[in-house]
Amino acid sequence: MNDLAFPNPFKTELPSDAPLIVMSRTFHAPLALVWKVWTESEHVAQWWGPHEANRVVEYDVRSGGKWRIVSTMPDGAEITFFGTYLAVEPQTLIRNTFVVEGMFPEDPRYYEEHHFEERDGVTHYRSISNFPDFEMRNATVDTGMEWGANVSMVKFDAILDRL
Repeated sequence: MNDLAFPNPFKTELPSDAPLIVMSRTFHAPLALVWKVWTESEHVAQWWGPHEANRVVEYDVRSGGKWRIVSTMPDGAEITFFGTYLAVEPQTLIRNTFVVEGMFPEDPRYYEEHHFEERDGVTHYRSISNFPDFEMRNATVDTGMEWGANVSMVKFDAILDRL
C-alpha cells in the first residue's frame, strides 16, 4: 500500500488485531496554518478527495457540529460525505463520524480521529479510522481510499505553499 508515487505519501498501517486504518504523514508547515487549511470550508472545497469539484454544504468544526461535502465525479455523478464532530480540541484533535451516502451507513462505531502535533515548525499528522468490523475496513481499503487520500494531500500541500 505504501508504494504509491506521491511526493509525501501517507504511511498506512492495517493492524491485524483491530479493524483500523492508521495513516500518518508530515506537513512542512506550522500547525496553525495546517489547522486553518484543514478546518476552513473554503480550503476544504479545494483539497477534499480526488474529485473534479466539491461543494461544502456544512462544515461546523466544533464538538457536536455537522459536516457535509458533495463531490462531483468526472462523469457528473455526485457522492455525498457527511458526519458529526464528536470532539474538537483546537490544533490537537478532531474526532468525527464518517458516512458515505448510499455506501456506508452512519454507525457510531465508525469514526475517525485526526491528531495534529507541531515539532520544529513541522506538523505531524496521524489519523485513525475505527471500523465496526474487518469486513467494513477492508471494503473501505478496496475503494482506493489510500490513493484518494494521497491525491487530497498533494492538493492540501499546494494550498499550504500558496498561503
